[in-house]
Amino acid sequence: MKNIFIILSTIFMLVNTANAQLDSIYNQGEYRTFIVHEPTGYSPSNQYPLVLNLHGLSSSATFQQNYTQFDDVADSLGFIVVYPNGTSNSWTTIGNSDVDFLSSLVDSIRAEYSTNNCLFVTGFSQGGFMTYKFANNTPHAVTAIAVGSGNMSFPLQNTSASAPQIPVMHFHGTEDNIVSYNGAVLISPVDSTIQWWVNHNNCNTTPVFSNITNSNLTDGSTVEKYSYGGGSNGSEVTFYKVIDGGHTWSGATPIPAFGSTNQDINQSAIIGSFFADFCSGTLGISEEKSMISVNLYPNPFENQLIVQCASKAEHTFILYDNLSRIKLKETIFFNSTIYTDNLPNGIYYYEIRNTEKQLKTGKVIKK
Repeated sequence: MKNIFIILSTIFMLVNTANAQLDSIYNQGEYRTFIVHEPTGYSPSNQYPLVLNLHGLSSSATFQQNYTQFDDVADSLGFIVVYPNGTSNSWTTIGNSDVDFLSSLVDSIRAEYSTNNCLFVTGFSQGGFMTYKFANNTPHAVTAIAVGSGNMSFPLQNTSASAPQIPVMHFHGTEDNIVSYNGAVLISPVDSTIQWWVNHNNCNTTPVFSNITNSNLTDGSTVEKYSYGGGSNGSEVTFYKVIDGGHTWSGATPIPAFGSTNQDINQSAIIGSFFADFCSGTLGISEEKSMISVNLYPNPFENQLIVQCASKAEHTFILYDNLSRIKLKETIFFNSTIYTDNLPNGIYYYEIRNTEKQLKTGKVIKK
């Protein structure tokens, strides 16, 4: 198993990773290394959400960066992504040594890069275990987490009654041959872990269920989605159950030794969108109450937005992407239609202003 990761890591190290650099901090008597990826167009004048992306056992930051292809998501959504290396390619989930390291790493990144208050964590396999451990024990405020093929131990569940109530997303294959879907000694079955978070977050106990379209008939797996909303502090739990899926990252390059890799969904893109939904202040443009009566719909939208203003005066409508770049700017009146055919799907931030000041801001999604 370890040899497979070494071979794949060596191959992936030959892949060009733009806007990335290897760095280190001195922590607990040793230098700990990590990779930092700046989103395309990074500027210190903007503020960016921070994402920690944690590798699995016997793996590495380089492997995780290339396996998940999360840099592409970071570029499109405007995230700074950090890929830390565990000690000897492993994370310590007993005790708080790695929680302390990752907490110090967050401090270091925030001191050197322009970040906002949004902190997200995702991880694969043992990195998923570490994601749960970190979120439940760090002194930092974690905005949301997403776990792939990892789990929570019973001891962690039993000691996490005071853990923060945060949005959680989990992906797991029912035929995972490394982290069993049905649990193991001291490790909860996946269904029980999901239920633990549903109860902890005070979410609706009956999920909204949907079958993901089986668009790839050759990947040997299908996906079911379970959404538990209505949690405390705006939290929720979303579970992607990969039927017949292995110990894999959906949408990634298949590794046959680890079982079927689902290609109906792109796990990294889903996680990126999930994170962005909980960081509306990405550009310093937060949702504000309108000083004029404005109705903007539909949201999400497809090829057009309709803006209705109570005032018949002339206003300016500006649409930004996650890097603060103006993608559209139009003059609007009482009832205006904004055509967006040339814009790619994604998350945008809008501003409505008159000649003197900003009147309303918010977030819209093109699907």
